[in-house]
Amino acid sequence: MAGYDTAGEIQNTYSAAHSEFGSDPNFWLRYFAPSPYADVVESDPTSECVGAWESGGPRIGPIMAPDQANLASSSAQGLADAETFCAAIYSTFTSVGPLQTPANGMIYCWLDQEYSTTLSLDYWNGWADYVAGYKFANVGTQPLYACLYCDPYSPYPNCTTIGASGAAPCHAVWSSEPEPCGSLANSPSWDADACASTPTEVWQYGEQGACGYSANVDLDTGAPDFNEGNYCFYLSSEP
Repeated sequence: MAGYDTAGEIQNTYSAAHSEFGSDPNFWLRYFAPSPYADVVESDPTSECVGAWESGGPRIGPIMAPDQANLASSSAQGLADAETFCAAIYSTFTSVGPLQTPANGMIYCWLDQEYSTTLSLDYWNGWADYVAGYKFANVGTQPLYACLYCDPYSPYPNCTTIGASGAAPCHAVWSSEPEPCGSLANSPSWDADACASTPTEVWQYGEQGACGYSANVDLDTGAPDFNEGNYCFYLSSEP
């Protein structure tokens, strides 16, 4: 089932996306701090959630896109970025009443690694270990699962990092390649580039810049028998 990712606010994006693609998304993947080059959900979480509800896709999954130079650095930097990220997610969760954790108790959290960026094992472990251990205090659960967005065939370390001996668990890969483009209702047959060590569960098959979409969205779909929407926050009612 297909959905959108966007660096813009959902409430300012969904109408144009619906006009262009004519279908309701199954999910939205959106940025949380520290993501300096995108609007972040926690700056206006209620409006973002209203936008998701009105789009017909009342599910929101979190992305963190830090300054890309951070990814090659230390475990301390990975930990610091994860602390900011998890706090932003939790703040959004507690500030929007009908925002719920999924039935399976698993929220996939995507670390954004762009092409030509190196991901160090130290950074990954600092980030992923903190994400995995973060507790939602008011419900007493640890629902966040560390995952990676990357171009698996990039020559810069990504798959080799998360597959290394001693690497903190990575639960899924979201692949940025290839980009055959297409529509939301009729996504292409599954053909995502993949890492060897970790299942590729989400594919960004249509990127705005590469595909020339008018709406400020990229198009994504889950692997066969995988529904990314089941690993996102969901709205039980309109905020």
